[in-house]
Amino acid sequence: MNLNNKTLFLPVEIMARELDSKLLIAHKALEKGFTVVIGTKGGVYKTARSYGSGIYLYKDHSLLSANMLDELRTLGLKIAVLDEEGLSWPSPEEYFSRRVNDKVFQVSDAIFAWGKKQYDIIVKTPSADVKKIHLVGNPRFDILHPKYIKYIEDQAKHNLSIFEEDYVLINSMFTPGNWNPLLYGTPSYVEHMRIRGLIKNEEQLNFYTKVSESAAELFDIYVSLLKNLSKKFPKTKFIIRPHPDENQEKWHELFFKEKNVFVENKGSAIYWILKSKVVIYTGCTTAIEAWAMNKPTLRYHPIPETKFGPFLPNQFGNTIKTETELFKELELILDSSEDIRFDVDPDYVESFIKNAYTADAAEKIINVLDSFYNGDNLINRSSFKQLKKRIKVLLLFDIKKRWGSRIVSKLKRTLKQKDVEKDLKTTQAKSQKFPELEREDIENRLLSLDKINGKNKKQKWDIVKLESKTFKIDNPKTKL
Repeated sequence: MNLNNKTLFLPVEIMARELDSKLLIAHKALEKGFTVVIGTKGGVYKTARSYGSGIYLYKDHSLLSANMLDELRTLGLKIAVLDEEGLSWPSPEEYFSRRVNDKVFQVSDAIFAWGKKQYDIIVKTPSADVKKIHLVGNPRFDILHPKYIKYIEDQAKHNLSIFEEDYVLINSMFTPGNWNPLLYGTPSYVEHMRIRGLIKNEEQLNFYTKVSESAAELFDIYVSLLKNLSKKFPKTKFIIRPHPDENQEKWHELFFKEKNVFVENKGSAIYWILKSKVVIYTGCTTAIEAWAMNKPTLRYHPIPETKFGPFLPNQFGNTIKTETELFKELELILDSSEDIRFDVDPDYVESFIKNAYTADAAEKIINVLDSFYNGDNLINRSSFKQLKKRIKVLLLFDIKKRWGSRIVSKLKRTLKQKDVEKDLKTTQAKSQKFPELEREDIENRLLSLDKINGKNKKQKWDIVKLESKTFKIDNPKTKL
């Protein structure tokens, strides 16, 4: 494979959440002469592994990622991390225990922080080097800046079957209580946490059990709310957008008979927020995105507050405890000709999101990554010690791959029809997180970003499909 020595690897976990912001990073990188590899975690990882050089920008610094990132560094890559879940957490202690691993900090060359609040947590890691921690925000909020509103409009038109304006958008975040066993191959959220090694004592078991129970209760509450809303406002369209990890089939089963309730999982949440009149939620970070896009937000939470869910999104909307009160507030908003967002202290917002009022996170990230190529800054892969480590890693991977493929093939031959059907459902469930992605989808987004940057002539991007949902991108102009 022909890759530039100056290569940036951008794995995407949840397409709806990350693709737009990762492509904004890619766009900035391409302008600086990078080759960019972007796509599924598996596809990008495989490419990075085979190439053994460049920069790998990963989506978290948790225990589960430590060995994989250590391996890539051993092979010769620089490691950078921006935790996609670094914005919202139940408590600093819970975030530190679940999402921050010292080994990742040991092998990382750059850690990007959302804001001062997250920075103050991760800097307590024993191996944290303040010179490697960069306070930048997240490009997901660059995209929400007025500068990029045309980009969101372009993508909404391109990716959605747009309803007329002024529908009511409900974003759910009830994964632990509306668990999809096919997505991760585990029967319950609690068992999933156990397998991941996050339940090691009775206290942790109780915590995750209560998380699951609370989410299940809220799921039932929102199902009931939607049914009552559809009757109370028969001329209003309600769009429920389940979290990509949820059992979305259950939502469809519950509402397929309702004429004014639509279950949608296509595209990013921000595309749907754009044309909505109001967002109803609880605990979902899309409330913060709605706030950034100047949309009214109503937080419906009729049960006692708990310490188990993320607290930050709940600061971005009026908390409403009864359906009667919600109906009243919703009626006022639907009758209004204005979009008025919830008032939040700017300093408070900026302490969590450094780029809440700017659009410079992607540029800051690329400037840091580009600095790795100043002088002899990249890992010297020619040293004997490094070469021995690389050979060991490669040999182990080859053995695992060879024997693993044989075992998988044998198992597939023994599958019964019902297992085949289950396999199909599993594939469908996983596609919730990362639907189909083609070359044209990548090009469309890059061209839209071009227009925002004042480039009226169509750029000719060199986009090559490496495998399903994974692409290599070059900017021919920077390769001249």
